[in-house]
Amino acid sequence: MNTPRTDEAKWETAPATIVVSVYFAQTLERENAALREQLKDCSAAFDKQQKQLDRNTEQIAAKQAKIDALMFEHCPDEMTEEQIARWKKHQVVKEEGK
Repeated sequence: MNTPRTDEAKWETAPATIVVSVYFAQTLERENAALREQLKDCSAAFDKQQKQLDRNTEQIAAKQAKIDALMFEHCPDEMTEEQIARWKKHQVVKEEGK
């Protein structure tokens, strides 16, 4: 009389190479899942740093514009051509009455 085999019984009688292969496949799946989580964490950290970098870049540009405006007002002869070009680029024509 044949009795149904349980999963444990199947593994006990399976060839060692199959057992090892299944073990490694399961191990790789767990490691891949862990790596995906680490990648999510790294991506979130990168996004946070990129946003901070963007804010810093905007702040630097605003401060440079202020410096250029002050220099143009107080010591235009000491400005480089690059500074004058940058200052001119950021000038806005103001409409009368506004």
